[in-house]
Amino acid sequence: MEFYEVIEKRRSIRQFEDRPIAQDMLKRILNAGLKAPSSNHQRQWELVTLTNKDAVMELAKIVKPYPCRITEPKTPQQEMFKITYPRQRTMIEESACVILPCFKCKYDLKSPANDYGLMDYGAAWALTENILLAATAEGLGSVVHIPVKKSLSK
Repeated sequence: MEFYEVIEKRRSIRQFEDRPIAQDMLKRILNAGLKAPSSNHQRQWELVTLTNKDAVMELAKIVKPYPCRITEPKTPQQEMFKITYPRQRTMIEESACVILPCFKCKYDLKSPANDYGLMDYGAAWALTENILLAATAEGLGSVVHIPVKKSLSK
């Protein structure tokens, strides 16, 4: 697939077919991720790849679907929320492969005196985008799921 076609075709897919991914295809996707630019070429990341269905199901257990209180969507964003919120766990359960990018922060992300922490964070996003684009080029669907814990403070 030509590069700009890959960009055009990449979508967040939240419903997957239950079929395995060929090992050579998975290697190409992972290698594309690992070729992403990084802060000072440090490559402070590791990829944990789950293809064993039992392991994927165990991971899915810790993901809680977000409650969606939207009954009558008024915007395209609200329509997306109504569809995607209930699928937070099932999209993982249906996945043939889950890739968990883990990265080490050399600098504190929250430090007001040091903005270098964003370099490591940005590199992790570049790695993730390369993986998403490579999956698209291989004809696979993909999605990013970011577990978010909302504060209950008043």
